Parts: sequence; C-alpha cells; structure tokens
Amino acid sequence: MFEILKASTGYFWRLKASNGETLGHSEVYTTKQSAQNGIAAAKQVVPGAAVYDRT
Repeated sequence: MFEILKASTGYFWRLKASNGETLGHSEVYTTKQSAQNGIAAAKQVVPGAAVYDRT
C-alpha cells in the first residue's frame, strides 16, 4: 500500500508491504497533489519494471 506523509518541507509517499515493512519511498514533493501524481506514476511503471540480479 502507498501512504502519503507530511515532511517539514512538503509531502512524500512510502510503499509498505502487507506485513508493515517499508519497501520504498519517494523524494519530498512541494504539494500533496505532486505526491499523489508520483504514486500514480510509480503504479504505471512497476508492473513492467525490469529485475536485475547483481549478485
């Protein structure tokens, strides 16, 4: 799930797993709408994201 949180300088989103673990987070956006747009963009990109095994 995505959460939108308030930072001292704006808003950011955090992606959490069903167990509550944080999987990732965004940069800080100046507006809440920008953070929401960032979530929408991430949702579009993630299904087609490549996986690189760098082990």
